[in-house]
Amino acid sequence: MAARLLKALVGLLMTVESSASVTIRKTGRGPTGYEVDFRYVNTTAKRVLIGGGIQPFTDQFHTTGTEYRFNGRYDPHDYQPGDFYVSNPSPQLPAEPAYKWPYEMKRSDDEDGLWTYTAPLPSGIYSFAYLVNCNYAPNCSIDTGHLVIDPDLPPFMNVPGDQVASSFQVPFDAEFQASSELNTNFDYALDAPDPERHRGEVKIVNYTSPGSIHPAPDVHDFAIYLPADYRRPRCKKREYPLLYLSHGAGGNGADWENLGRMSHIMDNLIRLGHIPPTVVVTPSFYNLDASLQDGRRFIYGNKSHSVPVPAAQRVRENFEKHLFPWVEEHYDVCRNASCRAFAGLSMGGLLTYEMFVNATDYFDYYGMFSPATLGPFIDAAAVAAKPSLKEKGIMVAYGLYDFVFPMARNLQTALDAVGIRYITRVTPFGSHYWNTWQDELWWFGRKVLWKELPFTVRTGRQNRS
Repeated sequence: MAARLLKALVGLLMTVESSASVTIRKTGRGPTGYEVDFRYVNTTAKRVLIGGGIQPFTDQFHTTGTEYRFNGRYDPHDYQPGDFYVSNPSPQLPAEPAYKWPYEMKRSDDEDGLWTYTAPLPSGIYSFAYLVNCNYAPNCSIDTGHLVIDPDLPPFMNVPGDQVASSFQVPFDAEFQASSELNTNFDYALDAPDPERHRGEVKIVNYTSPGSIHPAPDVHDFAIYLPADYRRPRCKKREYPLLYLSHGAGGNGADWENLGRMSHIMDNLIRLGHIPPTVVVTPSFYNLDASLQDGRRFIYGNKSHSVPVPAAQRVRENFEKHLFPWVEEHYDVCRNASCRAFAGLSMGGLLTYEMFVNATDYFDYYGMFSPATLGPFIDAAAVAAKPSLKEKGIMVAYGLYDFVFPMARNLQTALDAVGIRYITRVTPFGSHYWNTWQDELWWFGRKVLWKELPFTVRTGRQNRS
């Protein structure tokens, strides 16, 4: 059903006389060794911008703290090794004359309706949409016709409108991008070689969830990654380790694949032997129950601002009642805590903390990525009442330029106070954005998933490469 809906969406876009393409070229020259060509055809457009997750760049010597006070905001044409992109550039600072974002496409003089833009982008994940005849990005929407999804690179989603950005990944070129100050190589999110042996399958699944209001009454959805090994014939049934991976506020279950290339990261973690073949479920925590959000339908990135985030406790209770049993019934996944994990970003990090405290015995591993945790946190009395809290594998991860930096530190202080061990990842180029969460998922697999418990001061030191 999802594939048919995507084709219908592409067909709709094509009827408004638009077509597009994104080409990633290895150039063998600076500044990055790669160039990305955007081509968009629209015969009626007067102006076209490239909006979304192609952020301005900065560097660690011109960026301070976690308040987005970026003294350096650079166009990709001014890239230097060690530069990285960050979300939400500070509006308090005047823009440098060379800084122009969103990036403006140029109309061709030779071909009718052709708009082009070329950028020398470095390694990383980039999401985007075309903003047509719209001078202020927050006012651009699909409903008004100002926001146009690339018809040849549609997003991974369940229902048209649930995602409003396409994405692509640029490789790393050591000759032009290597830096002695900072490693910004994101090649672990590229396609794994040998599709038959190393590439898993990712798809949208609709499941029965009484009370859900989207995508249909009493039906909810998640995306699932099945490793390449899952489809191979075997003599006896195998139960695969299972990771639940949550989106954040303003997102849905397709985010991790569409914007974070989760399946590629998992393929490479498995291919390189960091983890055994693992199933990943990325659920949606909106629309579970009309009472959680006053009956309003949530649409990612388009009409989300008025929709409240459901309470983590309510989401946990719903998942325990409907999602977890359904997944176990329909997939060959493990049935005990030792091979189950829960992780999430931002508000999904808060949901992970909720799972850790109140679904403690269901999972043995927890990844709190950029966790939006405000407290109150567990205390000594809570740990005394539930000693298993000290026997779990935990990662607390956040970006050096992440606005949740103080929240994550407060969480770590609380864990320290009750003697709970955990692994930390402070992403050195990280803001509250997808390059940070890709990095954190990679290191969660490298250092935490399915490692021996309880954690000690030596946990994670066996992987030094």
